[in-house]
Amino acid sequence: MRCYYHQEKEAVGSCRSCGRGLCPDCAADVGKALACRGHCEEDVRAYVALVHRNDKLSPQSAKILKSGRQARYASAAFILVFGVIFAAYGFSNLKEYSFMAVLGVCFLVYGVFMLWQTRKSK
Repeated sequence: MRCYYHQEKEAVGSCRSCGRGLCPDCAADVGKALACRGHCEEDVRAYVALVHRNDKLSPQSAKILKSGRQARYASAAFILVFGVIFAAYGFSNLKEYSFMAVLGVCFLVYGVFMLWQTRKSK
């Protein structure tokens, strides 16, 4: 590959921002990447900083996702329990509490849906 700016020179790498081939005179070392000297250096610095920040946050993100999944399981269990209570009470006194039976069935359906969605998102 040839340098984009000096076609007569061989490239030693490519710019992380634009992908152009760079010779030693045109390549600016920006941390863990190369950039076009005077053109793409700020973009590549921002990119390297973003990658570094994401690497540092990765373990915390995994913990947050795990705790969110646990909270969804707990919410689904809570909704299912109340669905059983409402449905049982409503169906035991169907003439007087038909709304409770319908509400209980709705809670049960939504609780099962939440469980299914949570298991699917693993």
